[in-house]
Formats: sequence, C-alpha cells, structure tokens
Amino acid sequence: MDKQRLLQIAGFIWVTVGGLLIYRGSGLYQLASQEQSSSNQSIIISIVLGIIIGIIKGTFVLSKTALRNRNRIDQLIPPLKIYNIFSGPFYGLIAGMMLLGFLLREFNSYIGGYVVVAGIYCGIGMALIAASRVYWKKS
Repeated sequence: MDKQRLLQIAGFIWVTVGGLLIYRGSGLYQLASQEQSSSNQSIIISIVLGIIIGIIKGTFVLSKTALRNRNRIDQLIPPLKIYNIFSGPFYGLIAGMMLLGFLLREFNSYIGGYVVVAGIYCGIGMALIAASRVYWKKS
C-alpha cells in the first residue's frame, strides 16, 4: 500500500464518518420533535448553527489535525499497513469520542434535549467533511 492510497482512505473515512454523524443527527431531530416536542424553530436554529459551527471548526481546527496526520503519513517508511492511516493515540481519541457520543445521547435531557445533541452531531459531521479536503489535495 502506498502513501497516496492511505491518504485517500483516510479522507474517505472522515467523509463517511461525517456523513454518518449527520444521518444520526437527523434521526435525533426526529426524536426531538416526536418525544420532546421540540419546535420547528428550535430544530431549524440547531441545524443552521450545527452547519455553520461545523464548517468553521472543520476549516480552522480539524483541518490542522488532518494536516498533522497527512504529514505523519508522508513521513512513514514503507512497507505501509492499513492501520498506519492514523496514529496510535488517535485511535484512543476515536474511542473516547464514541463514548462521549453515547453519553450525550444517554443524558441529553441535562443539556437541552435531543435538539442540542443533534446539533452537536451534525456540527461534528460537517467539521469532519470540511476538514477531509486536506486529504484530497495533491502534495
């Protein structure tokens, strides 16, 4: 496996996970409406804020993380394996983020309900998609 292939797979993972988070967030918006009687206005505000904040976070914060990972991949010495896509500590961060997502859903009523959690999910999804562009750029 070559470095360019690792970069393509990493970008695909970021876009896929971002899309899945947005999809999951849309389901949480349905729960917010059906189970918590969230108004359409609060859902629209949450969607808009999630998109805007997500794009900003992806452009200015997560893109730096993606760039560090891209530079790390560029420094790797062959032979390369699929698990070289991310560094060891990054896999721990992924597990921590999954745990945080579970906790947000489980304790959503303490932070404003599903409408807030859905906005967070959509925002992080948009941020991942926006930051993935780092992986698609030619060196």
